[in-house]
Amino acid sequence: MDANSYNLELQLQALQKQQREAETTLEALKREQNDQAWLEEDFARICHEEQEAMAYLRDVWQSSKATNFGHYLEDVHEQEKASWRKQFQAKEEEIQTKLATCQKTMHQLDKQQRSIRKELIQ
Repeated sequence: MDANSYNLELQLQALQKQQREAETTLEALKREQNDQAWLEEDFARICHEEQEAMAYLRDVWQSSKATNFGHYLEDVHEQEKASWRKQFQAKEEEIQTKLATCQKTMHQLDKQQRSIRKELIQ
């Protein structure tokens, strides 16, 4: 094995290591994305339960002060729900960006490895 082939082999090994790291990162991002989906489902369930509780309280409250407090609680609930949804959306966009970057990196590493293998064969 000549010096050029040896250097190409070293480069190939380094690229393979980077590829394994990128695959590990990709798997972690997919797990994070899955966890995020579970959180969103839990949040939707909790919101539904809160709405049912608010409907029950609306039926029970009689005075105008109680009704006003009920409207206040509904407003607070909607604001918090909007805030959570915005956070979920921002997190999903962040994960999607990281996934796209990781996949692009993996594609580039694969392309570089094919190029080096082609040189080694020649």
